[in-house]
This record gives sequence, structure tokens and C-alpha cells, in this order.
Amino acid sequence: MSGPNSWVPPVVVVPKPSGDVRLCVDMRQANMAVKRERYPIPTIDDVLQDLNQSKFFSKLGLNSAYHQVELSPESRDITTFGTRQGLYRYKRLMFGIGCAPEMFQKVLGQVLQECHGFHNILDDVIVHAPTEEEHVKRFENVVRVLSSKRLTLNRDKCQFKMSHLVFMGHVLSARGIGPANIKVKAVVDARKPTNAAEASMG
Repeated sequence: MSGPNSWVPPVVVVPKPSGDVRLCVDMRQANMAVKRERYPIPTIDDVLQDLNQSKFFSKLGLNSAYHQVELSPESRDITTFGTRQGLYRYKRLMFGIGCAPEMFQKVLGQVLQECHGFHNILDDVIVHAPTEEEHVKRFENVVRVLSSKRLTLNRDKCQFKMSHLVFMGHVLSARGIGPANIKVKAVVDARKPTNAAEASMG
């Protein structure tokens, strides 16, 4: 982009373990001008109760989830950042925008509102059903709707038609819901408190 702009937050480039880089724009000042909608994001407790009678599960993870939501042209200026090559701005939702999680939750909920047997917490979508046949129907419908809206999945983050899987630190299975082994191990291996202050933190 060219011309003056009211918002030019600093940017930091962070290397990823894969060798790629992540562009991090410091939106702290700009976020003070963002009007929040306060759309509710469900907690894991909100979701688990509805999964208790299911026996088949699929977990879907969206590919670069926020970047699949396009920003309106009038909302883009606030994402402007400076580089040696000039000013650039995002055309899509980005990490760092204070309302990004709630807006993404709202968008995905609207996309999948006609689907049954699913829950999502941000970009993690769980499809579940008490029978294999019903699970296949629900799964195919969710994928069809996502595809119709041109939302793509990250194959490495997906698990299909599982009799048990781990979701948000909990194991989902036909036997019910329980804590994941890694969570149990963290509690078992936790260091004993050595003073009153540490004990009160529990």
C-alpha cells in the first residue's frame, strides 16, 4: 500500500522450528481502537457433556484458520505494518487482533449452523455420533459445508472416525470421557509444595 496511515504497529519476524518464519505484528496499541463484540467461546466443559453418549469421533483442524477469514476493506488499515520495502497490510484476519478468537468462533459457528453432531472451540472441530453410520453422515455434511465455503483443512491436524481420541486434554471414547494420560502424569509428577505460599496456589 502507499500513502499515509494512522496505524503502523511494529513487526517482529520469529523463526519457526520448521525453518519458516512467523510474522508477528504488535497490535497492542491498535487493539485499543478495536470494538469488541464479546462473542462467547465455549469452554471444554460446555462441550463435553454433549459428547458423553457418542462412540465415534473425528477431529478436524483448519489450515491457517484465521487467514481463511477475509477482512472488509475498511477494516484493513489497522493491520498496516512497516518494512524496509514499504507499508503492507493484512487482507485477512490475523493473530494479534484482540477480537480475532471471538470473531473466528462466530464465523465458523455461522458456517456450520445447519450441521448436527459437531462442536468447535476455535479451529478445532469435533464431529461425533453414537453409531458409525450416523457419524459418517454428520462428518460428510460438515466437510461438504466447509468445502462449499472454501474453508480448507490441515490434513496433519485431522483424525477420522476414531473410537477414541484426545481433545483439549480429555480422552473421548465409547466408555465415556476421561483425562488424557499426559494430564494425569503432570499431576502425579507435580513437585510437592515447600512453603505455605506454594501450597496456597493449589
